Amino acid sequence: MEKVYISLGSNKGNSADNITRAIKKIKLYDINVAKVSKIYITEPWGKKDQNDFLNCVLKLETDMSPWKLLGIFKQIELELGKNIKERWGERTIDIDIVFYGNKIIYEKNLIIPHPRFHLRKFVLIPLCDISCEIMDPYSKKSIRELLNSVTDNSDIKLFTI
Repeated sequence: MEKVYISLGSNKGNSADNITRAIKKIKLYDINVAKVSKIYITEPWGKKDQNDFLNCVLKLETDMSPWKLLGIFKQIELELGKNIKERWGERTIDIDIVFYGNKIIYEKNLIIPHPRFHLRKFVLIPLCDISCEIMDPYSKKSIRELLNSVTDNSDIKLFTI
């Protein structure tokens, strides 16, 4: 079983419900959701004139290939109404593979580790909720080290219902 870390984000519609529905759909594929981070309210990245996001990270355990997972996640995004009109624009749900075990994959449609995860507090903080000692296979740094050196100064708050 591979340990896979994914990031979920939503800022369109009922974001908390979108994240909950995405997690339920992931479980329907017999993917073990081993851990779920806290959910955070985060400023938009890249394009600032939109609603804040809700973000979290999941630790999955699966034997599925990263390409199969990517296909499943794209299907779930479509089912939940993802319709991207512009880069970094609003979305009902966004599911990104951050890590797939210790694999490094660089292909046109799949890059693992996620190419910008180390720049974003909205990924690093929830990853640290799960384990600050996760190692980035590319940089060989822990999530704690990456979080301590990140220059992202965006505002992130814990989401409570």
